[in-house]
Amino acid sequence: MERRRVTTGQALAALGLVLLGLVVGWLTAGDGGDSSDGKGAANAGPTDTVEGVPVGYERSREGAVAAAVNYGAVLAEPAYVADARRRSEILTAIATDDFARRYKDAPGLADVAETPLYRGAREGVRTIWTGAPLGYRVERYSDDEAVVFLWSVAIAGSAQVKPQAAFSSGSTTLRWDGEDWKVAAGRNEVGPVPAPLEGTQATSGDEFTTRLSDLQGLRHAP
Repeated sequence: MERRRVTTGQALAALGLVLLGLVVGWLTAGDGGDSSDGKGAANAGPTDTVEGVPVGYERSREGAVAAAVNYGAVLAEPAYVADARRRSEILTAIATDDFARRYKDAPGLADVAETPLYRGAREGVRTIWTGAPLGYRVERYSDDEAVVFLWSVAIAGSAQVKPQAAFSSGSTTLRWDGEDWKVAAGRNEVGPVPAPLEGTQATSGDEFTTRLSDLQGLRHAP
């Protein structure tokens, strides 16, 4: 059977949706400002890391939002797509057992990993991956289950691939497992997508990576 060709744009869209119904985001910070420890408002979490994954969230609305955003940041790692061992570590840390089993070998990952963006990164091509949550709302909350809706953007490009942006929105269901919030389900779709500013055009991949290669990621607070 002929293998379906996945374009760079489709790969970035997959990154934007984080493949599992979560969104891209950076670590939360308290009081709407920057924070060196990444802890959310009112100590909502995280309080620890496991295999590089921020864990340990408060059993509260704020804790559920912090978990959804932080888990999205980890799922945005390129290694999540390209490295089966890393993918298993991440899912073990953030998801319910059922969710982890269903998505550790998610269909299409191998195709995405072979797009020019991922292949170039493996070969040492200068590549930038970044993203941020743009807004959220808590659609449902109890002490046992929370549903968090987020709108996010993912941006990626390399010296060989022009930068592209993917906007996504959707809801993440988290369940309290007795110790922490865990991802139990996700529903996502592309958009809403704003039009480019009139009169602007995309930066070349080489300029994109040259000008932004030394930037540090910002931390966002819900």
